[in-house]
Amino acid sequence: MMKTSLGAAMALLHIVSNGTVAHAHSWYSDRRDPVFSGTTCCGNQDCAPLPSHAMHVTPDGLRVVLTLVEAQAINPARSEPFNALIPFDRIQVSEDGRPHICLMTTDRAAYGDKRQGFFCIFLPPNG
Repeated sequence: MMKTSLGAAMALLHIVSNGTVAHAHSWYSDRRDPVFSGTTCCGNQDCAPLPSHAMHVTPDGLRVVLTLVEAQAINPARSEPFNALIPFDRIQVSEDGRPHICLMTTDRAAYGDKRQGFFCIFLPPNG
């Protein structure tokens, strides 16, 4: 399991917050969540850049909060807002140096799905 200090996480958030908007890339579909590797990250319409204002580093992970409108801008089929504390070991390195997330249509926790409503998250490398 990857351990990240709060200082390193704050540096990562600083790098992420300076990113600009990018369009979807084909590299999403070749990737898998490092913890839940059963499915690919992207189904063609569920990944997009993540707004930097939606991310907040905590000692336990990255808190990502999106309104329903913001979540639907990423996955048009999304039916609810997104609010999750993402463990550091689920974060992958972005291939274009910008933050991206691949959202499910719902969080699916009521059905026993532990993936927190997202397939994958990508952030710029730390350093």
